Amino acid sequence: MPRIPNIAPDEIPQEPIDLTNNQNPLQEDIPTVTTLYPEKNTMNGKGNKQALKIVIIIFAVFFALFIIWIIISKTSGGKIISPFSKDNPLGRTETKVMCDLTGEYFTEQQAVYWKDQRPFGVMINNHTEARPQSGLIYADLVYEIVAEGGITRYLAFFLSNTPEKIGPVRSAREYYLVLVKELSDAMIMHIGYSPQALYAIDTWPVRSLFRGGCESMPGCGWRDNPRNVAYEHTAYVNGMKLRELGTRLGWEGKGDITLWKFKDNITKYSQKPAATKISIDFWTKGDYSSIFTYNQQNNTYLKYTGYDVSDQPIPVKDQETGAQVEVKNLIVQFATENTVFGDEKGRLDYQLLGSGKALVFIDGKVVDATWSKSGRDERTLFYDTDGNEVEFNRGKFWIAIVPDRNVDQVVYN
Repeated sequence: MPRIPNIAPDEIPQEPIDLTNNQNPLQEDIPTVTTLYPEKNTMNGKGNKQALKIVIIIFAVFFALFIIWIIISKTSGGKIISPFSKDNPLGRTETKVMCDLTGEYFTEQQAVYWKDQRPFGVMINNHTEARPQSGLIYADLVYEIVAEGGITRYLAFFLSNTPEKIGPVRSAREYYLVLVKELSDAMIMHIGYSPQALYAIDTWPVRSLFRGGCESMPGCGWRDNPRNVAYEHTAYVNGMKLRELGTRLGWEGKGDITLWKFKDNITKYSQKPAATKISIDFWTKGDYSSIFTYNQQNNTYLKYTGYDVSDQPIPVKDQETGAQVEVKNLIVQFATENTVFGDEKGRLDYQLLGSGKALVFIDGKVVDATWSKSGRDERTLFYDTDGNEVEFNRGKFWIAIVPDRNVDQVVYN
């Protein structure tokens, strides 16, 4: 679903009125005081001209407001609304709806499709053959974690935007599901799962749209292979259909998500060290390095993954729009990584309960931080070194979960 833009009245250009020119064209149609009442004319015509100027100004102001009222009324539903109506946009105060994931505010009209819904996540492939991906630019919150062999995979959550094409889609791991549970039982779409993830889906339980029947629902999922890549890199889903499937499964409605704190003051962390370029090597430098550069103009971080033949980072762009992924908040969360005991494919596990170190990149600065998650269904919270909960910018998030053995492989300047 395309994003609904903010509606603002058009500017109404007004022809400036020359109030200093005594040759006002309107004056010739107005009889002078001398003509009507010669015996009472003691102002020599000056007061009459001043009164005329005031009348013209008042008329111009009311005419401008009238035109603005007409235009705003038409943009509010295609019909003129009485200025005395409670629906008149000039006198109406819009109720604001906050997105639970980003802290951004939307009007009731903009939020009508999602304000009473829960987020859904999608496991998105990050193999080199799966790039460029579809839909990442619309995600409110993205986690990037190694799935296997140093290859990262994305868990992207959608709430305020629901794109019609998301993917390529891959399988789930148990530790990704821990992140799903903390968002008030969000839904998740994946294709396949590790044995540990399957057990979690069935026993915790997890609202799996894959197990709920996306592949058998017309238009929900399909294969697309314009790049002629391996079959496992070709699965896509329709976000609108995922929402529809969730409703069929009785998963509509929203729960209570523990909200992070948000700030509206850009100077809050202005005294922190500068950090405008960040490089994250989860295991080693290469195709799965995650790089961000600070865009001062937008106060955002632009996402890159891997390097080209000239050793320059490659922008992460949307397959359909060509727009680069851009976020307001970047978090690096360090966690203990282990190999699952007895797993024949050497699958991994990340310890996401408990606490650990973190780095928060915000406003072109870096904040030394810690993270804490007290239970599987509890929200991960981030604190500065003084023990205060970090206050984030209102906007999109990217969270890279890095093995705590590789703290020195996160470099910034």
